[in-house]
Amino acid sequence: MSVLTSPRGKVEVVHCRRTESQDIYCIKSLIRKFTCKLFGKLNIIYLLEKANLAVTLCNDKEEIMAQATFLDYPNWNVAKQDNWVSVFRELDSDIPCTPLNTLFMHLFVAVDEYSVGCCKEILRTVYKAVPELHFIFLIVPSYMSLGSTLITVFDQVGNIPCLTYEEDFAVHICHRHSHYPQLHVRKARVEDHDDLMPIFMRYDTILKETYGEYFLAELIEAQDEENHAVVCEVAGTAVGFMSVCSRVNMQLLHECFDLGPFHGLCFPHPDDVLEAPQELSVRRSQDAELRSSSQGSQKIVEESQEPVFPDTMENIQGNIAKEAESEEALTAVQSGSVSESEDIEKLSDVSTGYAQDHRVSSRSLASLLLPEEPVHFRPIYRGASAAFCIQLFCIDEKYEARSLDFMNFVFSLFSDKNFCIISLPHLTPEFVLIQNFVKMVPFSTCTLEQDLYVFHRAGLLKNICLGRSSQ
Repeated sequence: MSVLTSPRGKVEVVHCRRTESQDIYCIKSLIRKFTCKLFGKLNIIYLLEKANLAVTLCNDKEEIMAQATFLDYPNWNVAKQDNWVSVFRELDSDIPCTPLNTLFMHLFVAVDEYSVGCCKEILRTVYKAVPELHFIFLIVPSYMSLGSTLITVFDQVGNIPCLTYEEDFAVHICHRHSHYPQLHVRKARVEDHDDLMPIFMRYDTILKETYGEYFLAELIEAQDEENHAVVCEVAGTAVGFMSVCSRVNMQLLHECFDLGPFHGLCFPHPDDVLEAPQELSVRRSQDAELRSSSQGSQKIVEESQEPVFPDTMENIQGNIAKEAESEEALTAVQSGSVSESEDIEKLSDVSTGYAQDHRVSSRSLASLLLPEEPVHFRPIYRGASAAFCIQLFCIDEKYEARSLDFMNFVFSLFSDKNFCIISLPHLTPEFVLIQNFVKMVPFSTCTLEQDLYVFHRAGLLKNICLGRSSQ
């Protein structure tokens, strides 16, 4: 949240959020005749559907104070939507604008009394939310002035003609460094200790309790070819710290995580074993066939076997008892006793048969249902390690959105490495830097109580060129 003060001294607590469809009515109520002359007559619904980013500024009562809409191509039809870079490069070759680092303001409206403060707050929020963004262009008719609000944040670059009719339009630009600048990253010095310790203590005191009060100064002093400490600074004051090391336990990582998508974080080697041996493949197929046949036999056993259940036993005993009574009435005591003993033997034979059938059935089912240990193949990487790790990282909350500024510098320290990794305890809240990393999948036998995240050097690329494929 931020606090805006009007020229009359009124104060409003405001915050930014993404524009929603229910904001359209309030946005229309803020449009003035001057707004239409600057941006033209707009279909707000269509504009919001096409927008790359639309930001609404509200006060603590959720009343809309301002709104701005940004797209990735210029308005007023001064250039084609898919081919505007060359046109703007001709205006000023020192502005390295690309589709990845540039947006165009297609609409801005605000409550008149707070318009200047609202405009600056929206631009600061946009630059904070989009780390790759460096330029915002504003295009208006050349005969129009920007007014008292937009002129405070935009500078004119030049004029360009319109494609549809004969009229020139003025191009204005707003730079990132005026609102939410990139952080300057350099090697850490012992003198940075006093600036960094309050940031560390704000998040955690375990390091100080474990390693002593001057653990950070000792870590900075211990730098060598394999260990580096870097800081980011604002106006000469360190606001963030990162410690990196090229020593990584690759064997442990290979045992605990599936690193196949990144070739095991190693450089390719002729002796790498990337596919399962033929014997293992045959064994897998045999295991699969055996498993399917066992499932079929299990069904046959279940269908063919008809075990005698306790209800059936009671009926058998009842029938035998009736037969015994009738025979006692017709024969002598001796013959009756003989028949009784025979019936008892029959009953015992039946019960024994039931028990044996039940044991056989349960034993066969148990043997069929027991899961066999699956055979998993894991690639073997013999190449050198292509990764370095982040050992310690912290940054002031106000500059957390620029955490990625560290990565260019640390990769320059390890020019022979392609991956940066970091491990975090389970359930660690996701912070801004880790959002740019890829979380690796652990094996079921993983013994580490941590998650592994990987960042590839290619994630720092800013330009992508497309062309026709050749033979």
